[in-house]
Amino acid sequence: MRFIIVATLVFLIGAAVFADSRHSERRLLRADPDAVPADSALLRFAADRGRSLFLVHCAACHGVSGAGDPLNGVPDLTDSDWLYGTGRVADIEQIIEYGIRSRNSRAWSLAIMPAYARPHPNPADKNIRPLSPGEINDLIEFLFRQQGREADAAAASRGAALYTGDAGCYDCHSADVKGDSAIGAPNLADRITLYGDGSRNALYQSIAYGRQGVCPAWIKKLSAAGIRETAVYVYSISHPGDVPNAN
Repeated sequence: MRFIIVATLVFLIGAAVFADSRHSERRLLRADPDAVPADSALLRFAADRGRSLFLVHCAACHGVSGAGDPLNGVPDLTDSDWLYGTGRVADIEQIIEYGIRSRNSRAWSLAIMPAYARPHPNPADKNIRPLSPGEINDLIEFLFRQQGREADAAAASRGAALYTGDAGCYDCHSADVKGDSAIGAPNLADRITLYGDGSRNALYQSIAYGRQGVCPAWIKKLSAAGIRETAVYVYSISHPGDVPNAN
């Protein structure tokens, strides 16, 4: 008799937990994604569930902590530097759903970093000419100067002319060198780099041989709730001060 009572209580508790979980999931899907961080209960629910999904689907590239891998150009998801979008839950959700250069028709894929050391830096744009090693080095000195680092003044001036002229860098990275997160063109005025350590050699590799990182689209592999939960979790690890106890 005691076993039956205990089993019944366990079943009832489990059913209640499941019902509460389903209710929270429905609330999460109905909510404006960018409003979720303001709802502490919903935030905790989504971030807790999103963490396990992140570990299964995203940690292989981004690492268990989400800190990324600069050797392979995998972005750090724990800081406030966003290559695509501004770090809102909706922005993160879009990336998880459709990916970056994933061949999904709704993926972010506008920004193509040309390989300036090759005869045809960007086959899709015949107006972009290749650069000599010296010209690439001049661009690097220009970027160093923009970042407030020690640079060769003459080379930096030549690099500035290339940046706004023949190289066409301004078209994606903007005239102020601060990039454009609407298309995924990184800010070159800070010292945060996606690939490598920001050294002259690392910058040379990026300018000479191009970069076209890929993030898969998860829309056919995760449920709508799973995508939003993962997005909320990524938001939570990049806003540790704004969302306490979210993890």
